[in-house]
Amino acid sequence: MLLGVTGTIGSGKSYVAVRLGRLLGAPVLSADSICRELLEKGQPGYLAFVRQGGQAYLSQAGDIDRPRLRDAAFQDQGLRRVLEEILHPLVRQRLNQARVSLAPDTCAVAEVPLLFESGWQSDFDYIICVSVSRANALSRVAERDQVDRTEVERIMEIQMDPDEKCSRADRVIDNDGPQARTDAQIEALGRELKPHCSGSANS
Repeated sequence: MLLGVTGTIGSGKSYVAVRLGRLLGAPVLSADSICRELLEKGQPGYLAFVRQGGQAYLSQAGDIDRPRLRDAAFQDQGLRRVLEEILHPLVRQRLNQARVSLAPDTCAVAEVPLLFESGWQSDFDYIICVSVSRANALSRVAERDQVDRTEVERIMEIQMDPDEKCSRADRVIDNDGPQARTDAQIEALGRELKPHCSGSANS
């Protein structure tokens, strides 16, 4: 069973995914981490990006300058589309391989920020959306990443409306209140899903 965790930037997706994976004894995958790996020197994403004109974003050592590329991608829709066309099929393939390799009655948790935007909802057996107010998301990301709020807002604008995202999910975790309240929701979900993941490690 492949569980997808999604939500807007700053919603707390990583926290929910990791905690849920721990409760279920399930491995936790991250689409963002897979993207970073694919863009490492010599990896398929790196090679494809360089072939399509990405040399301008290479350091003297030949590595991709990630901060510069990230900033440019959020401002340049064409560049963002090139990256998505290269990386999304590779990430999707990796996630599907994880799903196929699961033993019976086991689970894996995958954190995928653009799950619905990419049209991957049919790849998951169960989808959790992490909800948070726009104000809380802005303040959390600005503090965490030490960036201006206008930059965070720019990122939010290219993502699906949070209410629409959550309306498509099987379960919503409200992460607007105290951490204990969020934890209680995750634990309740873990108890519900546990019978479907009885073969996972640490069960």
